[in-house]
Amino acid sequence: MATAVHRSPPDAIRAAIIEATIRLIGREGVDGITHRAVAHEAGVSLSSTTYHFASRDEIVSEALRHVAALEIERIARDAETLAEGHADVPSIARALAAWLAEQVHGDELLRVRAGYHLQLEAGRRPELRAIHVAWGQAVHGLAERVLGAAGSPRPHTDASILSSAIDGLRLDEVTAPRPGFERRARPVIERLLSILTAP
Repeated sequence: MATAVHRSPPDAIRAAIIEATIRLIGREGVDGITHRAVAHEAGVSLSSTTYHFASRDEIVSEALRHVAALEIERIARDAETLAEGHADVPSIARALAAWLAEQVHGDELLRVRAGYHLQLEAGRRPELRAIHVAWGQAVHGLAERVLGAAGSPRPHTDASILSSAIDGLRLDEVTAPRPGFERRARPVIERLLSILTAP
C-alpha cells in the first residue's frame, strides 16, 4: 500500500505559487506576472509570494523551469508508448496526433503556452538556457524513437524534421485554435512519416 506524501505548508504554498504563475503566463504572458496577480491566482497572501520569491523575475524563471521539467517528464513517460505497439505508419500517425491533441485543451493548453514563453525568455535569461536545451533534446529523442519504430533509415537526422513539424502543428493550434485539431493533424503527420520512412 502506497504511503501518502504530505507537503509541509511552506512547500505547498511555494508549489501553489509556481502553478499559479504557470497558469497566468499561459493566459496573459510573462508581462502579466506581478506578485499581486500571482498571490490572487494562487489564493495566498501577497507576503507569501514575496517570502518565497524575492523578485518577479525569480517567480517567472522558477515557473518556466517547472514547465520544462514537466514536459521532459511527459516526454519520457510517453516516448515508449508512442514508439512501440503500432503496426504501421498510419497507426503511429494516429497516436502522435492524439498525443498532440491532449496538449491543446484545458490546463494542458496553459502549460503549453507557458512553454512557448520559455523558448522566448531563454534568449534573454541565461538561467533558463540549460533546461530549454534539455527540453529540446527530449523532444528530439522522442521523435527519433518514433521514426525508428516507423522504419526511417535516418532516424537521428530526420528527428529534427519531425520535431519541428510537431512543434509547428501545436503552435498553430495554440495561437489560432480551430475545431478538429486531431483530425487535421493526423494526415499531415502521416504524410510526413511516409516521406521520412521511404527507402
